[in-house]
Amino acid sequence: MLTLASDRFLVFGHRGASAHAPENTVAAFQLAAEQEADGVELDVRRTADGALVVHHDATFPGLGPIVDHTEAELRRHAPSLATFPEAMAACEGLIVNIEIKNSPLDPDFDPDDTVAAAVVAWVDDSGWTDRVVISSFNAATVDFVRRSSGTMATGQLIDAGGDAVRQLLAANQRGHQALHPHITSLIDTQELAAIANGLDMWLLAWTVDDPDTIRSLRDAGITGVITNDPARAVAALA
Repeated sequence: MLTLASDRFLVFGHRGASAHAPENTVAAFQLAAEQEADGVELDVRRTADGALVVHHDATFPGLGPIVDHTEAELRRHAPSLATFPEAMAACEGLIVNIEIKNSPLDPDFDPDDTVAAAVVAWVDDSGWTDRVVISSFNAATVDFVRRSSGTMATGQLIDAGGDAVRQLLAANQRGHQALHPHITSLIDTQELAAIANGLDMWLLAWTVDDPDTIRSLRDAGITGVITNDPARAVAALA
């Protein structure tokens, strides 16, 4: 299972170094590493033939829902679209926050958590268990991963304005290692950080690009930030 140094503030590239390269692409992940990010965040969805691809939205421009097309069809239309294994290969040396997209409002909603199961199997088989945290906004999906694997760190994502303290305590009760709050959810950051530290949990705030805010979050004691611009964040912390 992933372990994080308690004395190091972490910088994760949001969909890679997405301020400087197309998001969720091999180029964005490689650039995040070059910019000295500690890790990256990426989004996983499924195709019509069950392949795992890395893309934020449920639909692809000019094609419609990703789940309605095979991997080959998608790749013909968009050669830069990364499969999940390709994306992970580009993240060698980084911590990877794997976000499983599974909203009931999306056309690829996966109530049986087949995507989560496939991700867990791939991570296990590929030796990445101590370098990933698997997260989702869907609490049932995060819980599925926790039940499926006792060797992978898991994190609950919460929406903008969510009650971070309540969600942190709930995530802890369900056995998760991390909470990923939106920056707007951080009302009393020092109190939240103190609670998280007492529970031995991590706080990774998204999406934070402002240097002053990044420094204030570090000083408050949270674990790290997910940012579109790792280079700027690293410079702000220097």
